[in-house]
Amino acid sequence: MKYGTMIYLVSKGKVLMIKKGERKDDPNSGYFTLPGGKLEKYEKGLDNSQGRLKSCVRETIDETGIKPLGLVLRGVILFDNEGRTFSNWPNPDNFYVYIYSATKFRGEPKRSDEGIPYSVPLAKVKEVPSNPGDKKMYEWLEDGRDFIGVIKHKGNDLDEEGTFVDFF
Repeated sequence: MKYGTMIYLVSKGKVLMIKKGERKDDPNSGYFTLPGGKLEKYEKGLDNSQGRLKSCVRETIDETGIKPLGLVLRGVILFDNEGRTFSNWPNPDNFYVYIYSATKFRGEPKRSDEGIPYSVPLAKVKEVPSNPGDKKMYEWLEDGRDFIGVIKHKGNDLDEEGTFVDFF
């Protein structure tokens, strides 16, 4: 299992997203997704919630040039990739991802090795090319409540029976 963070940064009716470049071993290759990435070893641990927060800020800056401010933990998702097929990711891992939100930021968007940042209107977020699980995550985020969820696939499709969320 891998661990990661993502940011749902909404400002002036737009969501910060990144259009990932075409790469091998990246399940989001060529897709729009939220900025984020893997937790480093030093960012993990029972008593290290600041490590996850710092990971989210670090990954957002690295991928987009934007520094999110005032982050709030919104949810946690297990991306259960058992039974999922990818054309470019031969050995998919499960990901446990901490999802933060923010409405303020500093900096100007810039292209990175990961891709190109975009400000996508809230109404269009589910229309841009994305993994089916990401579209489900956007629904949960738009609900406004905090959540814990599991996103599961069968082959290339979302497994509706295996995907679930608890709001609180």
